[in-house]
Amino acid sequence: TGPCLRGEGRRRRSCLLLSVGHLWGMEMNLKQLEAFYWLSQFGKHRQTAEYLGLTQPAVSARITALEKDLGKTLIDREADGFVLTDQGLEVAEFAVQFLNLREAMLGRLQDRHKRGVSLGLVGMAALTWGPRLREALLAELPEMTIDIYLGSDLQLRRLVEAGTLDAAFTASGDRARGADFGVEYQVGWVSRGDVIEGLPQPMSPDDLRALPLVHYPKTSPLFNPVADYVDDMAERTAPRHYGNSLSAICEMVRLGYGASALPLAALENEIASGKVVEIAATEGLAPLHVACTHANRARRKQVGQVLELAREAARAWCRDHGRYSSFEDL
Repeated sequence: TGPCLRGEGRRRRSCLLLSVGHLWGMEMNLKQLEAFYWLSQFGKHRQTAEYLGLTQPAVSARITALEKDLGKTLIDREADGFVLTDQGLEVAEFAVQFLNLREAMLGRLQDRHKRGVSLGLVGMAALTWGPRLREALLAELPEMTIDIYLGSDLQLRRLVEAGTLDAAFTASGDRARGADFGVEYQVGWVSRGDVIEGLPQPMSPDDLRALPLVHYPKTSPLFNPVADYVDDMAERTAPRHYGNSLSAICEMVRLGYGASALPLAALENEIASGKVVEIAATEGLAPLHVACTHANRARRKQVGQVLELAREAARAWCRDHGRYSSFEDL
């Protein structure tokens, strides 16, 4: 199961679910996995037993049964103290995914009315048309509880894999079935005025490399278009700063940490007021596209209602903010 589980995206989740069935075929149960996971966290049978409301012998019995079912030794019993084997470390890593899937499944099954929807929004969606969507949801679907998760593409993908989200709008991945719209955001260089004071424009890539720069983490879709500005340097002539979210990077630009390549709509007000300036560059950057990349088909009715309102919210926002963004019929 190891190589299968190490896949990515939907394939990884499919493999995970197939592996659940395979492991159940070996009579492994989630109580064994639960006991092993918490033992791996606490490192002591007594604390694990107290946490799970079991006796220490019951915890030991579940671990032994799990090792027997898997045919692997998970705990190094010859080591000083509590030490997991390599196989034990791998099982502990995947155990939490199994347990998360169980909680997601039980939560859905126990929600008799199924009036709640969990929605994931990448930063640009949350900070632009997201508030309009939230207002529309409150007005049009007051009986439905909407939980909104704001995160990076990577974070939202993990939540999708864990079964936490019913729908997700991200900047990477395949468009979900039934999702027929997206938003294109113009990407450009911005900074506070004093960062580029006295420098001629438009700026070449070499000119931009010489500036202090603020970047997304390398796992972000927005890092790839500017990777050359970081990596193609014989010598570093200026600092490189990294923020872990769009909001953090925008704030770092406002505070004068350096220049950054951003979807310009994120700083539209600051550019209009002169607090932040748009830097003219000799080479353009590819736009950012945000669309629905996950829609829970088991909740078609609820998700469909949310997508319809999201479509209108995104269209209306782009109509009012057309300088740096445009609505896309897909």
